[in-house]
Parts: sequence; C-alpha cells; structure tokens
Amino acid sequence: MPEVFQISKSDLAGARDTGNREFIETVFTKAEGVIEAGGSVHLMQVFSDASQEITDIIDNLDQLAHFKTIYLR
Repeated sequence: MPEVFQISKSDLAGARDTGNREFIETVFTKAEGVIEAGGSVHLMQVFSDASQEITDIIDNLDQLAHFKTIYLR
C-alpha cells in the first residue's frame, strides 16, 4: 500500500509566520520522497476540538511545488 504523509496546515503556517524555513523545507523534502515512491501527501486542517479534516491531497510533484511556494514566500 502506498505511503500517506500527513502535514498539518497550521504547522506550516506557523513555520512560515516565524520564518522557520528549515522546518518547511524538511517537510516538503519528505513529502517529495513519498510522492516519488508512489504515495500521496494529505494537507490536514486541525480544529480546536482536535478533529482533523483533509483539505488537499497532493499526488504529484507539480502540486507539491505549488504548495511549497505558498509556504516559502
């Protein structure tokens, strides 16, 4: 079964807001490896009641590059 890598959108936004490029680059490098191995990446929204929802499913490198540019502005 292909691997699924989950990324919290709030973690990415927090890293972007604090300038933690290393965290963002590490997450996207891992995501790239998962996609190259045939897996997918789920961007997750975590709500205050601790529930989670998949907001985006990324299954190709072009989509991943799009999201990477959003968080590495």
